[in-house]
Amino acid sequence: MNRSMIQAILLISLSPFLAAQQPTPSASTSNSEASAADAQPSAVAEPNEAIKSARTIGIESKTVFLKTVTLERALMMQKDWDKLNLSIVGEPGTTDLKIDVDRLPFTHIHTYVLTDRRTGIVLAAGRVRDIDGIVASGPMAEKIVKIFSAARLPAQAASGE
Repeated sequence: MNRSMIQAILLISLSPFLAAQQPTPSASTSNSEASAADAQPSAVAEPNEAIKSARTIGIESKTVFLKTVTLERALMMQKDWDKLNLSIVGEPGTTDLKIDVDRLPFTHIHTYVLTDRRTGIVLAAGRVRDIDGIVASGPMAEKIVKIFSAARLPAQAASGE
């Protein structure tokens, strides 16, 4: 008898919580699906738009072989960097775009991924094969600046004329 009373008390006390977890009507789910569908095409339609409108970049290194400071320095040494009108911010959580840098284990391949912070969409990615992160930072910075130049600069300025 004690066991059945305890079960009844638990059922009565937990019933409001169980009712609150019931799925909502389909009308509210269709509204949330519609708003997600409306946001999706605009974000995916133009990845270059995110690159054009960005003002700040954050760099995050996931390897000890290539430090963020090394890539920052290599980016700022590129000849078209001043024309891009971009700022490198030390705190990647507050930037428009983020560059993640890594090195594949047991290789000399250094990778980078350019991501839009708002949407999480990968805008560009690439890799550089060099013996050291310091050496790899130069070609990596050159590739990253070419990506930004293609989106932000007129064709004449990007080609170096």
